[in-house]
Parts: sequence; C-alpha cells; structure tokens
Amino acid sequence: MVTENDKRLKILFTALFGPGHLNACLGIGLLLQKRGHQVYVAHFPRHRPTVEKHGFKFFSLLDYAEPEFPIMDMLDGFEAQATLAFENARKLTVLEQIREKAKENDLVNFIRASRGENYVMMKIVKEINPDICLADYLFNMPWMFLVDCPVIPVKSVNPLELYNGPPPLTGCSVHDSPTVWEEFRQVTRKADLEIESELQKLFADFNVEFESYNCAQQLGIYIYPGPLDYHELSPPKENWVRLDSSIRSPETMNFELPDKLKDKPGKLIYISMGTLASAVTQLLTMILNPLVNSPHRFIVSTGVNGDSIKLHDNMWGDKFINQIALLPKIDLFITHGGSNSLIEGLTVGKPLIVIPQFGDQLDNAQRIVDLGLGVRINLHEFSGEKLLKAIEDVLNNKEIHSNVARVSEELKKSDSRDKVISLIEQLARNKTLC
Repeated sequence: MVTENDKRLKILFTALFGPGHLNACLGIGLLLQKRGHQVYVAHFPRHRPTVEKHGFKFFSLLDYAEPEFPIMDMLDGFEAQATLAFENARKLTVLEQIREKAKENDLVNFIRASRGENYVMMKIVKEINPDICLADYLFNMPWMFLVDCPVIPVKSVNPLELYNGPPPLTGCSVHDSPTVWEEFRQVTRKADLEIESELQKLFADFNVEFESYNCAQQLGIYIYPGPLDYHELSPPKENWVRLDSSIRSPETMNFELPDKLKDKPGKLIYISMGTLASAVTQLLTMILNPLVNSPHRFIVSTGVNGDSIKLHDNMWGDKFINQIALLPKIDLFITHGGSNSLIEGLTVGKPLIVIPQFGDQLDNAQRIVDLGLGVRINLHEFSGEKLLKAIEDVLNNKEIHSNVARVSEELKKSDSRDKVISLIEQLARNKTLC
C-alpha cells in the first residue's frame, strides 16, 4: 500500500537570470531527484541543455510570456554592465562605488521589468500543478503568494541581509565599528527605500499585500556554509533555515592535468572570476599578466571571451572548466567570491584569494578574511606585486591552511541536506510545517 509519505512529489524551481542562482537550484533539485521526486525548472532558453542533462523537465519562460508584458533575459546585456562595474571598481573605493550606483538603481529597473515574469510563473504553475515551488530571487515576487501551492524562497547569496549586523553588499566586517556600518547605511538607505517602494507598487498591481522582500511565509532556505555563517550576530529572520551547500554534480569527476603544465614546477593554482565577470577581458588580463613572473602553474577559466585572453607559458585555460572536478587537485583558489565557488572551494579544503567584483562577493570576501581562510584584494587596491605577494603569503600560512582544513571537515560532516530536504517534503505534502 502506497502511503502519503511515499508519494512522488512534483517540484518546480525557478531562479534569477544569473547562472549562480540556477546552479544552486539544480543542486537542491538533484537531492530531491535522488529521493524519487520529479523536478521541473522554469528558466530562459539558454539554460535548457544544462537543466535537461540532469534529467529535469524544462519549461521556457519565453514560451509563456504575454505580448503586452514581455520578459527579457537580463543576462544578454550583462557584459557591458560588468565592464562598467570593473572600470568603476578600479578607480573608486567600495563606498564611492555604492554612492555612484545609488544614482541609478539597477534593481529598481529590474523590478519594473518583472511584471511579465509573474504572469508567466502563474501560468506555468497552473499547467504543472506542482506540490511545491522553490524560487531563488533577490526578493519575493507577487506570484509566490498567489499560486495554489507553497512557495519556498531560496537565497544562494551571502545571507547577511537576514541578520542584524553590517549592511549587506558593502564588504563591511562584523568587527568594524557601528560608526563604519552607519556610514555605509547612510549611503545605501536611499536605494533601499527606492527598492521597497517599487516592490510595494508591484505587489499592489497584483492585489497582494507586501510584507518584506525577505519574508518567508513558512520556510525559507539560505545556502551558506555553517562554519562561515554569522553565528556571532542575532539569529536569522523568522522561518529561514540554512543549507550548508548545494553543490551541483558534474558530468565527470575526472580532470586530467594538461600536458603543458604536467612537467612544470610550482604549486597548482586555479583562477576563476565567475561566469559573469570573466566576460570582462580587462579583468582577466590584469590578473594574469603579473603571474608570468610567478614560479607556480595556473589553470584559468577564461570565460565566454576566452579567445581574447593571452595565456603565458605557466598557464593553461579554457572557456569552461569542470571546476568541481578540478578543485581537489589544486593548492590555491583565486576567485571572485561568489557563494557557489566559495562553498565548492572550501568543501575540498582549498585556501582562497578573493578579488570581489560586486554585490555579495564583497561580503563573502570579508568573511573569508574575518575567519582566517584567505585574503581579500579590492580592485581599487590591486597591483601585480600585491597579487604575487598574496599568493606566497597564503600558500605559506599554516594558520590559514589549518582553518580551511577544519571548515572542510565540518562541511563533510554536515547533516543540513537531509534536514532541509525533509522540510521541503513535509511542506509539499502537508502544506504546513505546524
């Protein structure tokens, strides 16, 4: 006899346009798939191959768009935005960058353009009739409160906004004085109010009461390593639970060291600035040119514009690197500080040099410094000499290696996956966690 707890659930995922948000959802989807559930993903067409290779059912958001409310893949114009962000970050301090961004709030424009996606998601939910939905956005959407099944908000970014602590997206330390925090808050306050006002208008258009963009009705999931979480601050906001990692599975765990590097001396160092920022060729060129003088070997994720990147004799690279398969083989990870990369590197015990570009990468970079897991190099302070020194300092720092090894062991022992997946199943079956 099949009981309610044996029922195969239908679970629908959607996410923000950025690859990192989708990858986090795919990681959770794989955990649910292993429990026998059917996983659906609604996203933009460019990600269909990635989704379908995992055995998930793909729904294109564009196929359900209303003519009067078109939706756009915001990733199409991101290279130009990333280039501008890089240029500003090279000449401006973080505080100055935030002031500059406040003049034109990109998130406000994104909220205004999101109306169509709400209609699309309601149509897809009605067609699939899932038992539960999970959505990885930067803020809640009206459709999440209008459909006939529970919807779980997912945060795959740094969770600082769920705590009473340093202002998020500023790179402030938990050890900075409240005076420093307040200086940043004064700059971000106007932008925060603009975002909240625009969200209130969006929710009003759908006749939904707006509570908070961090509201989790019954359950919210934030993905962040337990050893890095902000335990020294107050507990996170109500109904939010932590998932230590959501690492997607690669097609193969085999990574063969390229012949070009096999017989060369030196440590093996991996460089990846993430899917979005690696499209900025000036960024990678700035990082790689000084490394011609390093005694070490480098594997480089060159990104979509990899044909324009010059690799020196001690380097090998490709537009796409099987990062999860490579990471266990390296000695040091130079990263932009995206949460997925952070988790993947620390899980296999690799020390970090973080060169943050924008957003929560700044907070992640500072968290790595605060916990003694690596170093942070801001773009406005970057120099070849500073990078070469940081490499040697991190490779030879016994305390950093000890801290990273401890974090890796804690992550391997974590049981957060089973707990979170069980909560998802319980909410999907019972429509409540009470």
